Amino acid sequence: METMRRGHRFTWAGAVTLALLAVSATLAAGPAAGEPVRGNLLVIGGGKIPPALLARFVELAGGRDARIAVIPMASEEWKKAGKDYEKRFKEAGAAEVRSFAIRHPASANDEQLAAELRACTGFFFGGGDQNKLTRLLLGTKALEAIRQRWREGAAVGGTSAGAAVMSGVMITGDGDWTSLLRDTVQTAEGFGFLPGVIVDQHFVKRARFNRLLSLCLQLRRPGIGIDESTALWVRPGGVAEVVGLSTVLVVDPRGAEFSAGEGSLPAARGVRLDVLRPGDTLQLPAEAP
Repeated sequence: METMRRGHRFTWAGAVTLALLAVSATLAAGPAAGEPVRGNLLVIGGGKIPPALLARFVELAGGRDARIAVIPMASEEWKKAGKDYEKRFKEAGAAEVRSFAIRHPASANDEQLAAELRACTGFFFGGGDQNKLTRLLLGTKALEAIRQRWREGAAVGGTSAGAAVMSGVMITGDGDWTSLLRDTVQTAEGFGFLPGVIVDQHFVKRARFNRLLSLCLQLRRPGIGIDESTALWVRPGGVAEVVGLSTVLVVDPRGAEFSAGEGSLPAARGVRLDVLRPGDTLQLPAEAP
């Protein structure tokens, strides 16, 4: 397990020791059956992140007591990205910020790493290539530690690639998006913090409506396109609010009437399209359709 620290002395030793002692019991017991998730999500559409969004994440992670773990590994320049996030979250008021350099899936299964993550109150996934994040973390103790802390009340956030990984069905970034056809958008398994929807990012800025609409019609699953400098704040219980500077588009085909098509997308009547501005809210589905 490799980690990187910037400048300040990391002071979570006591919390990490307690977390190590509790690892086995916590994994065995898990949350109570039917216990609601108590954590928040802040899913940012990429681009320049306004300071107010970083401050919101710090607030959700505990304010002045926030201990934030940054996962910058989607980026080709993860060292630089990690240092930048450390600086900006500290400026936003977090008590402690630590960038975790997890370079191999084996490192993500390290018990010490899992314990250190359990000492955190917030987890932030940086931008880059979302496939790098899933290859490193899916099925590992590190990701389960993050999920557990989110269920217990920690905040989870991400931008760009770090937003794409939030859904259960993840858009990989590959495919042909110039037409509305079946099987033109490549997908893979995401982290599943938002299992009932598909998340797309840089949405208006990079004109990504075709790929999200194609995928929503093919899978008959709602999709959310988040523009740059904008976030969807998902509260416990699934109520989501648009925050930031631009728009969020929601494509919902669940109530539509479909006609059969061979080798192409079906025709659909009654697909719902919502264009949401900052301050608007919606209720997200808790489970995949």
